[in-house]
Amino acid sequence: MNPILEVVVNIFGSIFILLTAYGAIKQKRDIFLFGICFFSIVSVISELIAYAQDDNVLHLFIIIIFLGQVIVTLPINTRFDEKNKAATALSNRIGCAFLVINLFQGALILNNYIDVPHQFGFMHLVIALIMLYTVLRPGKDEI
Repeated sequence: MNPILEVVVNIFGSIFILLTAYGAIKQKRDIFLFGICFFSIVSVISELIAYAQDDNVLHLFIIIIFLGQVIVTLPINTRFDEKNKAATALSNRIGCAFLVINLFQGALILNNYIDVPHQFGFMHLVIALIMLYTVLRPGKDEI
């Protein structure tokens, strides 16, 4: 990967991870979704560049998964509260799905199945930990 591009992706990825963590800790749904959405966009762009470099079809599969994550986390103004049991259950399942997606993406990167620098694998693992926190947080209000 181009060193300048790697630095830019590191900076933006780190900013979006910090936004996601802040939104999760402070229970600010809009900031949380903004961070996840734009981190996923950075992942899509990085995978497109990686696919252009080595033509590995696995990159296309990963792009499709993260595009789905972008669509689901678009920070639009849809509100629901704890009284809506269906929405709460669905948000927990979506959070678990994002946890698994980022966990596997981090594992793929760290096990050298795809040729991407290891720091991006650690970024995905941090996002997975943030998602784990939001799913398991005791006494949680809905994000």
